[in-house]
Amino acid sequence: MPMLSIGTIVIPYTIEVRPRRRYLAIQVDSQHRLKVLVPPGYPLHDVEPFLLQKSRWIMHHVMRPDSGPPMPSKTFVNGEAFLLRGEMVRLKIVRSEGQVVRVHCADEVLEVGLPTLADTTEAERVRDALVEWYRDRAIGILSARIKHYRGIVGRGPTRLKIAEYKSRWGFCRADGLIALNWRIIQAPEPVIDYVVVHELTHLDHPHHQGAFWQALEMILPHYRLQKKWLRDHGAELGAW
Repeated sequence: MPMLSIGTIVIPYTIEVRPRRRYLAIQVDSQHRLKVLVPPGYPLHDVEPFLLQKSRWIMHHVMRPDSGPPMPSKTFVNGEAFLLRGEMVRLKIVRSEGQVVRVHCADEVLEVGLPTLADTTEAERVRDALVEWYRDRAIGILSARIKHYRGIVGRGPTRLKIAEYKSRWGFCRADGLIALNWRIIQAPEPVIDYVVVHELTHLDHPHHQGAFWQALEMILPHYRLQKKWLRDHGAELGAW
Protein backbone atom coordinates (compact mmCIF):
# COMPACT_ATOMS: atom_id res chain seq x y z
CA MET A 1 0.00 0.00 0.00
CA PRO A 2 1.41 3.43 -0.91
CA MET A 3 2.17 5.89 1.88
CA LEU A 4 1.88 9.66 1.95
CA SER A 5 4.35 11.53 4.19
CA ILE A 6 3.22 14.92 5.48
CA GLY A 7 5.86 16.16 7.87
CA THR A 8 6.23 13.44 10.48
CA ILE A 9 2.80 11.94 9.68
CA VAL A 10 2.60 8.91 7.38
CA ILE A 11 -0.83 8.19 5.89
CA PRO A 12 -1.57 5.00 3.93
CA TYR A 13 -3.86 5.31 0.95
CA THR A 14 -5.33 3.23 -1.84
CA ILE A 15 -5.68 4.01 -5.53
CA GLU A 16 -8.78 2.99 -7.47
CA VAL A 17 -9.11 3.33 -11.24
CA ARG A 18 -12.53 4.61 -12.30
CA PRO A 19 -13.23 4.14 -16.04
CA ARG A 20 -15.53 7.16 -16.31
CA ARG A 21 -13.39 9.64 -14.39
CA ARG A 22 -11.61 12.49 -16.15
CA TYR A 23 -9.88 14.02 -13.13
CA LEU A 24 -8.28 12.88 -9.91
CA ALA A 25 -10.42 12.88 -6.79
CA ILE A 26 -9.78 12.00 -3.16
CA GLN A 27 -12.15 10.45 -0.66
CA VAL A 28 -11.97 9.89 3.09
CA ASP A 29 -14.47 7.40 4.45
CA SER A 30 -16.08 7.21 7.88
CA GLN A 31 -13.08 5.20 9.15
CA HIS A 32 -10.73 8.05 8.09
CA ARG A 33 -9.21 5.93 5.29
CA LEU A 34 -7.84 7.82 2.29
CA LYS A 35 -8.65 6.72 -1.26
CA VAL A 36 -7.55 8.28 -4.56
CA LEU A 37 -9.81 7.89 -7.61
CA VAL A 38 -7.96 8.12 -10.92
CA PRO A 39 -9.00 7.93 -14.58
CA PRO A 40 -7.66 5.08 -16.74
CA GLY A 41 -4.07 5.57 -17.84
CA TYR A 42 -3.31 8.26 -15.28
CA PRO A 43 0.41 8.30 -14.42
CA LEU A 44 0.60 6.98 -10.88
CA HIS A 45 3.81 8.87 -10.14
CA ASP A 46 1.73 12.06 -10.32
CA VAL A 47 -0.60 10.96 -7.52
CA GLU A 48 1.68 11.82 -4.61
CA PRO A 49 2.42 15.41 -5.81
CA PHE A 50 -1.33 15.91 -6.15
CA LEU A 51 -1.92 14.63 -2.62
CA LEU A 52 0.78 16.90 -1.22
CA GLN A 53 -1.01 19.87 -2.77
CA LYS A 54 -4.11 18.77 -0.84
CA SER A 55 -2.22 17.99 2.36
CA ARG A 56 -4.11 20.50 4.52
CA TRP A 57 -7.49 19.05 3.47
CA ILE A 58 -6.22 15.51 3.93
CA MET A 59 -4.85 16.19 7.40
CA HIS A 60 -8.11 17.83 8.45
CA HIS A 61 -10.23 14.86 7.38
CA VAL A 62 -7.94 11.89 8.04
CA MET A 63 -6.65 13.11 11.40
CA ARG A 64 -9.86 14.67 12.66
CA PRO A 65 -11.08 13.30 15.99
CA ASP A 66 -14.32 11.38 16.03
CA SER A 67 -17.23 13.71 16.62
CA GLY A 68 -18.59 11.50 19.37
CA PRO A 69 -20.08 8.06 19.93
CA PRO A 70 -21.59 6.27 16.92
CA MET A 71 -25.08 7.29 15.95
CA PRO A 72 -27.56 4.95 17.67
CA SER A 73 -29.28 2.52 15.36
CA LYS A 74 -32.97 2.91 14.72
CA THR A 75 -35.20 0.36 16.43
CA PHE A 76 -38.38 1.16 14.44
CA VAL A 77 -40.73 1.44 17.37
CA ASN A 78 -43.63 3.79 18.11
CA GLY A 79 -42.54 7.34 18.81
CA GLU A 80 -39.12 7.06 17.19
CA ALA A 81 -38.01 10.23 15.39
CA PHE A 82 -37.23 10.47 11.66
CA LEU A 83 -36.33 13.41 9.45
CA LEU A 84 -38.08 14.56 6.29
CA ARG A 85 -36.93 17.79 4.62
CA GLY A 86 -35.36 18.82 7.88
CA GLU A 87 -38.55 18.39 9.90
CA MET A 88 -38.94 15.85 12.67
CA VAL A 89 -41.69 13.27 12.27
CA ARG A 90 -42.63 10.54 14.74
CA LEU A 91 -43.18 6.93 13.82
CA LYS A 92 -46.60 5.43 14.51
CA ILE A 93 -47.19 1.73 13.84
CA VAL A 94 -50.76 0.55 13.39
CA ARG A 95 -52.30 -2.78 12.42
CA SER A 96 -53.95 -2.92 9.03
CA GLU A 97 -56.05 -5.30 6.99
CA GLY A 98 -54.79 -7.09 3.92
CA GLN A 99 -51.26 -8.09 2.94
CA VAL A 100 -49.74 -4.73 1.93
CA VAL A 101 -47.68 -2.50 4.22
CA ARG A 102 -48.81 1.12 3.89
CA VAL A 103 -46.97 4.32 4.82
CA HIS A 104 -48.53 7.74 5.23
CA CYS A 105 -47.08 11.00 6.58
CA ALA A 106 -49.18 13.91 7.84
CA ASP A 107 -49.19 16.31 10.81
CA GLU A 108 -45.68 15.28 11.89
CA VAL A 109 -46.71 11.62 12.11
CA LEU A 110 -45.10 8.94 9.95
CA GLU A 111 -47.65 6.15 10.05
CA VAL A 112 -46.85 2.60 8.99
CA GLY A 113 -49.76 0.19 8.61
CA LEU A 114 -48.63 -3.40 9.13
CA PRO A 115 -50.63 -6.49 8.22
CA THR A 116 -51.00 -8.80 11.19
CA LEU A 117 -49.36 -11.80 9.55
CA ALA A 118 -45.89 -11.66 7.99
CA ASP A 119 -42.76 -13.78 7.61
CA THR A 120 -40.32 -11.16 8.92
CA THR A 121 -39.99 -9.35 12.23
CA GLU A 122 -41.91 -6.15 12.83
CA ALA A 123 -38.76 -4.01 12.82
CA GLU A 124 -37.65 -5.47 9.49
CA ARG A 125 -41.05 -4.83 7.92
CA VAL A 126 -41.16 -1.26 9.18
CA ARG A 127 -37.65 -0.49 7.98
CA ASP A 128 -38.25 -2.01 4.54
CA ALA A 129 -41.48 -0.04 4.19
CA LEU A 130 -39.82 3.22 5.22
CA VAL A 131 -36.87 2.75 2.85
CA GLU A 132 -39.26 2.12 -0.04
CA TRP A 133 -41.42 5.10 0.93
CA TYR A 134 -38.44 7.47 1.28
CA ARG A 135 -37.05 6.30 -2.07
CA ASP A 136 -40.40 7.03 -3.74
CA ARG A 137 -40.56 10.49 -2.14
CA ALA A 138 -36.96 11.14 -3.20
CA ILE A 139 -37.77 10.48 -6.86
CA GLY A 140 -40.45 13.16 -6.84
CA ILE A 141 -38.60 15.70 -4.68
CA LEU A 142 -35.21 15.43 -6.36
CA SER A 143 -36.65 15.32 -9.88
CA ALA A 144 -38.53 18.53 -9.16
CA ARG A 145 -35.41 20.27 -7.81
CA ILE A 146 -33.38 19.16 -10.83
CA LYS A 147 -36.08 20.56 -13.12
CA HIS A 148 -36.13 23.85 -11.19
CA TYR A 149 -32.38 24.40 -11.20
CA ARG A 150 -31.57 23.13 -14.67
CA GLY A 151 -33.10 26.32 -16.06
CA ILE A 152 -30.93 28.40 -13.73
CA VAL A 153 -27.70 26.45 -14.23
CA GLY A 154 -28.32 26.16 -17.94
CA ARG A 155 -27.62 22.43 -18.08
CA GLY A 156 -29.50 19.30 -17.15
CA PRO A 157 -28.56 15.63 -16.81
CA THR A 158 -28.92 13.12 -19.60
CA ARG A 159 -30.33 10.79 -16.95
CA LEU A 160 -31.17 11.04 -13.25
CA LYS A 161 -30.54 8.10 -10.95
CA ILE A 162 -31.84 7.93 -7.37
CA ALA A 163 -30.14 5.30 -5.22
CA GLU A 164 -28.33 4.81 -1.92
CA TYR A 165 -24.60 5.44 -1.58
CA LYS A 166 -22.57 4.85 1.57
CA SER A 167 -20.03 7.65 1.21
CA ARG A 168 -21.48 10.34 -1.06
CA TRP A 169 -24.61 12.40 -1.59
CA GLY A 170 -24.35 12.42 -5.36
CA PHE A 171 -22.07 12.31 -8.36
CA CYS A 172 -21.98 13.41 -11.98
CA ARG A 173 -20.59 11.24 -14.76
CA ALA A 174 -18.90 12.33 -17.97
CA ASP A 175 -21.87 11.07 -20.00
CA GLY A 176 -24.18 13.51 -18.20
CA LEU A 177 -25.76 11.10 -15.73
CA ILE A 178 -26.40 12.60 -12.31
CA ALA A 179 -26.92 10.24 -9.38
CA LEU A 180 -28.33 11.40 -6.05
CA ASN A 181 -28.57 9.64 -2.70
CA TRP A 182 -32.21 9.27 -1.65
CA ARG A 183 -31.28 9.86 1.98
CA ILE A 184 -30.60 13.55 1.28
CA ILE A 185 -34.35 14.27 1.38
CA GLN A 186 -34.12 13.95 5.16
CA ALA A 187 -32.03 17.15 5.19
CA PRO A 188 -33.45 20.71 5.22
CA GLU A 189 -34.53 21.96 1.80
CA PRO A 190 -31.57 24.37 1.36
CA VAL A 191 -29.23 21.42 1.89
CA ILE A 192 -31.13 19.35 -0.67
CA ASP A 193 -30.76 22.22 -3.14
CA TYR A 194 -27.05 22.46 -2.41
CA VAL A 195 -26.52 18.80 -3.36
CA VAL A 196 -28.64 19.19 -6.51
CA VAL A 197 -26.88 22.35 -7.69
CA HIS A 198 -23.49 20.90 -6.76
CA GLU A 199 -23.99 18.01 -9.19
CA LEU A 200 -25.55 20.16 -11.92
CA THR A 201 -22.54 22.48 -11.74
CA HIS A 202 -20.28 19.49 -12.36
CA LEU A 203 -21.77 19.18 -15.86
CA ASP A 204 -19.68 22.22 -16.87
CA HIS A 205 -16.98 21.94 -14.20
CA PRO A 206 -16.08 18.25 -13.62
CA HIS A 207 -13.67 19.04 -10.76
CA HIS A 208 -13.51 20.92 -7.48
CA GLN A 209 -11.23 23.70 -8.59
CA GLY A 210 -11.87 27.42 -8.17
CA ALA A 211 -14.06 27.78 -11.26
CA PHE A 212 -16.44 25.14 -9.92
CA TRP A 213 -16.95 26.85 -6.57
CA GLN A 214 -17.34 30.25 -8.22
CA ALA A 215 -20.06 28.91 -10.51
CA LEU A 216 -21.81 27.25 -7.57
CA GLU A 217 -21.63 30.42 -5.50
CA MET A 218 -23.29 32.46 -8.26
CA ILE A 219 -26.39 30.28 -7.85
CA LEU A 220 -26.19 29.54 -4.11
CA PRO A 221 -24.36 32.44 -2.41
CA HIS A 222 -24.65 30.76 1.00
CA TYR A 223 -23.66 27.26 -0.07
CA ARG A 224 -20.96 27.10 2.62
CA LEU A 225 -23.65 26.98 5.31
CA GLN A 226 -25.31 23.98 3.64
CA LYS A 227 -21.96 22.29 3.08
CA LYS A 228 -21.18 22.71 6.79
CA TRP A 229 -24.61 21.33 7.76
CA LEU A 230 -23.87 18.17 5.79
CA ARG A 231 -20.46 17.86 7.38
CA ASP A 232 -21.92 18.27 10.87
CA HIS A 233 -25.15 16.29 10.49
CA GLY A 234 -24.71 14.00 7.49
CA ALA A 235 -24.12 10.94 9.65
CA GLU A 236 -27.59 11.36 11.16
CA LEU A 237 -29.17 10.77 7.75
CA GLY A 238 -27.62 7.35 7.35
CA ALA A 239 -28.20 5.99 10.84
CA TRP A 240 -30.81 3.48 9.68
